[in-house]
This record gives sequence, structure tokens and C-alpha cells, in this order.
Amino acid sequence: MAKLSPERGSPMLLTQSDVAEVLRCSIKTVVRRSSSGDLPVIRDGRMVRVHPDDLTRYIKLRREG
Repeated sequence: MAKLSPERGSPMLLTQSDVAEVLRCSIKTVVRRSSSGDLPVIRDGRMVRVHPDDLTRYIKLRREG
């Protein structure tokens, strides 16, 4: 899932649109999850990004079974 930055070999941060695509939900849902603190985000001014590991952890915590 994580794309690697060509310069550093580190995971690229995901946009809210990327996260919505992975979760198959709306961007508004992603915003609500991040606002409630359920989904950790990185904020820099108006820019909001999600670390791929945080998204993976979010998904694992919500799996049933």
C-alpha cells in the first residue's frame, strides 16, 4: 500500500483522498475520523496527511474476528 519516496526510500504520506480510496468511503468520513482522533493525521498548515502505518493500524483495530 505504501508508496516509497524515490529520494529517501521512506513511505510517502497519504492524502485524505488516498485514504478515502483505500477505505472506500467519502473524504468527509475520513475528515470525521481524523477530527475525532480515531485516525491519526499529520497537519502542516492546511495540509493534512496520513502515515501509511497509521492507516494500517486503524484498519487492523477495526477488523472483526
